[in-house]
Order: sequence, then structure tokens, then C-alpha cells
Amino acid sequence: MLNPSLVSPNKKCIMCKLNTIKYTCPRCQIKTCSLDCCLKHKKHFKCNGQRDRVSFKSLTDMNDLDLLSDYRLLEEINRRVEITKRDHFIKSGLNEQTRYQKLIQTKLKTEHQIQVLFLPKFSTKHKSNKMWMDKVTNEIYWHIECKFFINDEFYEWTTIRIPTSKTTLKQILLKFHSDLIKTHLYVDISSDNEKELSERLNELSSSELQSLREKNFFKDLNQLSVWIENFGIKRKGYGHYEEKSQHIDFKTDTIDKIFKDRTIIEYPTLFISLTDDTELMRNKLNKSERTDDISMKEEGELESEEEEEKKDKS
Repeated sequence: MLNPSLVSPNKKCIMCKLNTIKYTCPRCQIKTCSLDCCLKHKKHFKCNGQRDRVSFKSLTDMNDLDLLSDYRLLEEINRRVEITKRDHFIKSGLNEQTRYQKLIQTKLKTEHQIQVLFLPKFSTKHKSNKMWMDKVTNEIYWHIECKFFINDEFYEWTTIRIPTSKTTLKQILLKFHSDLIKTHLYVDISSDNEKELSERLNELSSSELQSLREKNFFKDLNQLSVWIENFGIKRKGYGHYEEKSQHIDFKTDTIDKIFKDRTIIEYPTLFISLTDDTELMRNKLNKSERTDDISMKEEGELESEEEEEKKDKS
């Protein structure tokens, strides 16, 4: 925080244009006057507020703190490299990963009537898929994508490598709450009008309200709307998007029960709304689908234009 006496009166907050600046963002160096303006700048400029640890700095401007920061960054990179070396999934060869996929497909198909389809190995979604199976414990470790509908927007969040026993809606929301606290998304979401999610999840993090939490929190959670996307023949029978809130128990049903007798492409995706307004959620999902189709069409047109230009040059 800057000393107000050192700030010139003509230096105003970039967001409100009224008050004298007090804070400087470590990431983008934008100067603001208050916490509210700071949060607004994060949302407007999509800034996470964290210092860029790899930004360029000339040798003449470097000091001991910069040197220490670089040293710690190298240590962290080295630690992550060592962790990656011990990761069985990454360490496995292509043939072994293909075998994992077949094991997952067989287990889910025989035990839960879930059909898992894998995209070609060069596709982006396939490369990002972290689902795998422990051959010793016969346990599937899931990659789950959640899209939370908050303030008329979808917030995407992904969790990976979680065992089936911890894939209940209760456990997923607990992990979501924990990750939001670690990032600035938690502040951005709770700073707007829609505060239901942050208030409910805050109850989960309070040990003093354990008994009250089990009684009231999940009673409120039952008001949430949970949807899945159908593929193949199920889309004709149940529609493109299907609401599952009425058929699942938030505390006990795991992800394999939620997607029973359904088709998954690479990994499951959940669409979660804070309200139980079915029509609003359905319209938003359909609108989002049309937007994605338009963007994919535009990308395809751009790629075809680039290919034509290359042919003309050749």
C-alpha cells in the first residue's frame, strides 16, 4: 500500500476516476483507490493480481530480491519436474495409456453401462484428459469438468485424479470451494450480486458448524440444478441437455451413478446452476451451444482461408 502523502493529488484511480490511488496491482501495474476498484479491475482486465515471475528485467535494474525470486522459481520448477518423473500416468508409454483407456471403457461399460468414447490422440480434449485406472486397486481416477452458471455466465473449473469414492457432488463442491479460495475467482464471484454459492460453501469450511452444516447446507444444495450433456441415441430420447437434480443424492451418488446408462466423450462434464429455474438454464445451455457452433464454424473458415493462401503461395 502506498503512502498517501507520497501520492500526487492529480493521480486518480483508473477505475472510478475520482479518488486518489492507494494500491498498485503487482501483475499489470494498474493503480486503484480501494478494494472494490481493485476487484473491478481484475474482472474488467481479466487480471489475477499475481506478479509475473518470468517478466523481463534488465541486469542493471535487478536487486537481491529479484535474484532470490528467480532462485525460488527454479527450485519450484525442479520440484515439479521431479514430481512429474514419479507420475505413473505421465511416465507410462503410449501403449500403456491406450491400455488404461481400454480398462476404463471395459469397467464402466460392464459395471455402470457407461460408454466412454475417446477422441483421436492429436485432439486437444484427448491431450488434456487425465483419467486413468489403478491396476492394483482397480480404482478409476476421474477427470471432471464443471461449468457453474453464476451471474448469467458459465465459470469453467476442472478437477483431476480424484477416486470414484470422492466424486459425489458434496466432495466436488468442497474441492471447488478450496480451489476458489486459492485463486482470485472466489473474490470475483462473491463480489457480485449472486452470493449464494460463496455463502453456502463458506458454511462447509467452518468446523464449528459441522452439525448444522450437515443438516442445512445440503438441504439448500438440493435447490441446485445439475445438468449433463447427452450424446448419440440418448440425445433423441432425453434431449441434448438433461437435468439430473431430481434423480441424484448430492451426498452419496458418485459420478458413475450420475452418468449411468449414458455416453461420455473423454471425461464427464457437469453443468451446475445456483437456481432451480429449469427454463432459464435450458435456454442458457442452448444459447451457449449455438455460440460454440458459430465460433467453431468461424475457426474452420479461417483455417480453410489459411490453407488456400498457402496453396496460392506455393
